[in-house]
Amino acid sequence: MRWDRFAVVLAILVAGVGGSFDAMAQVGGVLRMSEGATLSTEVDDVFHDIGEQGLTIEGWFYLDRLPEVGEVQTFFSNPGKYALGIGIARADHDGFVDEWYDPTEARAFGSVWTDVGKGGTSTSILGDRDYRNAPVRQWFHVAYQFHAEPPSAGWRYAHKQGFPFGNEGWFPLALAAGPGALHIATPEVEIGGHGFRVKPDTDITIFRGLVDEVRVSSVARYDGWGALRPRHFIPDEHTVALWTFDGGRPFADKSGNGHNLLADGKIAIEPLAVDARGKLATTWAGLRGSTR
Repeated sequence: MRWDRFAVVLAILVAGVGGSFDAMAQVGGVLRMSEGATLSTEVDDVFHDIGEQGLTIEGWFYLDRLPEVGEVQTFFSNPGKYALGIGIARADHDGFVDEWYDPTEARAFGSVWTDVGKGGTSTSILGDRDYRNAPVRQWFHVAYQFHAEPPSAGWRYAHKQGFPFGNEGWFPLALAAGPGALHIATPEVEIGGHGFRVKPDTDITIFRGLVDEVRVSSVARYDGWGALRPRHFIPDEHTVALWTFDGGRPFADKSGNGHNLLADGKIAIEPLAVDARGKLATTWAGLRGSTR
């Protein structure tokens, strides 16, 4: 089954953390991807297994400007299982008239698929009334969380609020089986099928902006429409992985569970500041892991 016009979630908070930088011991780093670069975990079931308390994938993002027309930028994805992105593109559903398309407004695009072939795609405005468009030059929170028990299969958070999705008939909920790696700000999704259901000429790209504080948790962390999401995450017993992009090992897992990221291509680590633009600190080219 499919759901259209979901208001995907998030709280807008402007980061006010200054960052002093040292090339080998930088504090307060944020990540910027270049076209063609990839950033992902090793293949591991922990990134798509829904345990007794659920599963949450979340992070903080910063748009320099709105996406180009005909473009969808990827927040994160686990190919064939779930994906979430933001863009200005037309949805592509059988017999669906995309009345929400506006070349001046970005929308959220998502998908989720289960182990028995059930699932769906979503296309949604990011808010309502004066908050329909994506925030630009502000930090905002995005989360995708899945529940182990009814009534809702999960919630999407992005922009002003949360929005539930799902069907009680999905329970017990299990995401699509098979190998899977979590991709961060990387377009490892297909058009149609189990990825973003958009027009074939849509450009699926890396996230064009900054990324910070990405966390995976073995629990559904947020409850309800206006759940508060912290700007900085603190590891706890439910933290599967946490990447803050700080210090001399920016792709290391700060949870202590050893889920270091694999990186390839040109990826910049910039100092976190109130004005998070134009302050390139160092470039990590061709880095294949974070064991350094």
